[in-house]
Amino acid sequence: MPDVMQYAAPEFPAIAPGRRGARAARGRFSAALRVAAAGLLFVSMAACSKSDPTYTSISTEALNYLPYNLVRFTITDQFGNKARGGGDLEPGAGEGSITCCYLLKGTDFKVQWTYYDADDWRPGEQVKKQQAETDVSLPPTKEPDSIGSRIFEVHFYPDRHVELAFPGEMLGSTRLPIVDVSRDLTKRYGKRLDKKYDDNDAQSHRRISRTVAEAWIKYRFTDRSDLEQYAYYALLVNPRFDAHPEVQKLIQSSKGKPGAFAKAAGALSPTVVKELGQNLFQAVAVPSIPAGLVPPPREENSHGRS
Repeated sequence: MPDVMQYAAPEFPAIAPGRRGARAARGRFSAALRVAAAGLLFVSMAACSKSDPTYTSISTEALNYLPYNLVRFTITDQFGNKARGGGDLEPGAGEGSITCCYLLKGTDFKVQWTYYDADDWRPGEQVKKQQAETDVSLPPTKEPDSIGSRIFEVHFYPDRHVELAFPGEMLGSTRLPIVDVSRDLTKRYGKRLDKKYDDNDAQSHRRISRTVAEAWIKYRFTDRSDLEQYAYYALLVNPRFDAHPEVQKLIQSSKGKPGAFAKAAGALSPTVVKELGQNLFQAVAVPSIPAGLVPPPREENSHGRS
């Protein structure tokens, strides 16, 4: 009996400290988990903060390279913030025209816009507006200190892709010189254009703008002299001039060389020029233009020459 009592007596004190130690261990583990969770939350917030730049008090500037009039547009970020702009911009217009003041956040945006073909409309009719949209990204960019420099450039290309630039410029940011090409071509060949097409000034500008859009869609021409030469041949010599095998050779050999096509096309042989003028040549394949990207010439729509 005394042996049993000696064995059993120390067992109870041994159990009690074990339970207290387990509770303490569990407490320390829970505290560690809370610290780790807080650390992860902080890291997550810091990462979020780095990946989601915020642009405050910004202005928008649309640069319209579409062969259509751009009525308005909306930029929506991934958080639902919106910025707007537009104002019935004709092809080539928009530089220097800004709308403020907005807040945008993040790097991914949706751009939606409304446009119409001014040659498919006349007074008294309802404008046939169309809508389009696309997604676009902008790398995180430092916001300028000056509010006046916080300009979001929105470049609308003829193939309906959109590019954003920030911070932008009020002037000097046009990437497709539609207005310059139209002005120069009208100055040099205005009488010939009037005789052939009987356009007023606005109609002539839209006709040249369509041709510039075609040159960009097919060959990505952006150089002013290349575009002028392309428009000259397309409008005054032969609308399918680029299907001539000799012309195609010039186009292919001038890729990536701004101004090279204009120089080579200006030196075409009299034989090739004659074949183009008479439309007597074996045509080769040229890049196609998806339907709807370029509106038909005025004389081909329902309004004819009116």
